[in-house]
Amino acid sequence: MTPLAISPPRSTPEPDISSIPQDAAMIPNSATPQALTVCIYVNKQANLGPYLDRKKVQQLPEHFGPERPSAALQQAVQACIDCALQQKAVFSLIKQGYGGEMVSVSASFEGKQHLLNLLVVNSIGYVLRFLKKLCRSLLCDNLFSNQPFQQYNAVSESPEVYENRQMEAGRLLDQLGLKI
Repeated sequence: MTPLAISPPRSTPEPDISSIPQDAAMIPNSATPQALTVCIYVNKQANLGPYLDRKKVQQLPEHFGPERPSAALQQAVQACIDCALQQKAVFSLIKQGYGGEMVSVSASFEGKQHLLNLLVVNSIGYVLRFLKKLCRSLLCDNLFSNQPFQQYNAVSESPEVYENRQMEAGRLLDQLGLKI
């Protein structure tokens, strides 16, 4: 048997760029793709409906982002859960995503940590539509926007208004069949 001759691998030589001026050999910053980002503004004067605590909403940042759309969505949804009068109620209103890459939001109730997955999205329109539907479910108006809100001095709720919202949230939980 004769051994097979092994020939050296043939490769394409690297082009010689030594004669090209260094600055011309660099890729300009404008040629690199920029990641799509969104900024979600929080309207702290919004009608918050029966699910969200005004005092907690007042402590939120003025905006989430600029971030990738999925990161801004996650932060805004998590803020709604964190500002809930009853996390279980708000958590139950969030639509979970399936398939693809996910980001998670969490809530604590009934002595346990609960997780929901949201689809990673790259569309600003999707983020805005998702938040609009969530706010409609939360019975709050105009909480989020991709444009800044005119902020006014916050007026604290009177104890009576706060108590009425708590009672309304309890009635809605009963209607949803959820127990506190």
